[in-house]
Amino acid sequence: MSTTIRVSESTRDRFARLADSTGRPMTQLLDEAADALERRLFFDQMTERFDALRNDAAAWAEIETERAVEHGAASDRS
Repeated sequence: MSTTIRVSESTRDRFARLADSTGRPMTQLLDEAADALERRLFFDQMTERFDALRNDAAAWAEIETERAVEHGAASDRS
C-alpha cells in the first residue's frame, strides 16, 4: 500500500537527485531516511539517559557494581 505525503519542492528535488545518483527509488530513500532518523533519536535518547545516570552518583555506582559482577562472571568461563 502506498500513500501520498506533502513535501516541499526542495525536499522532493533533493530526493530526486539522490534517487538519480544512487539508482534507488525515492520511496526506498524515504524509508531509509526514516530508519536513520529513528536510529538517531534512539541513540540520542539513550545518551541522555546514560548522562542522567552518570549524574546520579548512587545509580551510577550500582551500574558499575553490576558491570564488575558481570565482568567477573565472564572471566570465570575462561
